[in-house]
Amino acid sequence: MTADDIVNYYLQNAQSTLATPQSPSICTGTIESWICVEARRKIVIHGEIHNHPKHAAGKKLKTSPIKDYLAKDGRVYVTTKNSMYELGMPHPDFTGDVELLIGNMETQQWEKLTYWEE
Repeated sequence: MTADDIVNYYLQNAQSTLATPQSPSICTGTIESWICVEARRKIVIHGEIHNHPKHAAGKKLKTSPIKDYLAKDGRVYVTTKNSMYELGMPHPDFTGDVELLIGNMETQQWEKLTYWEE
């Protein structure tokens, strides 16, 4: 699995943003304004968490390494060892230049977030 695999899967399986999927999300947290980054043979997602019961909307986060991804009813999800997140809209400035984007991200404060389903 590569970061490009996840991005391409999202592009092929996410329902249009003009239409809201009819079924509810299968997890509580949605990552918006996200990018998928591959470092040291591990893939993580950087973005902003929304609809999470323990964190304020828009809080910046970095997931633990992504283990898998799936789509259901027009929504795309990623899983880590202990969590599942829905992928919302990707970062608007992401054009594939990971080095440029990573350089900008290093100046921001990111929080590693692992959410345990109850």
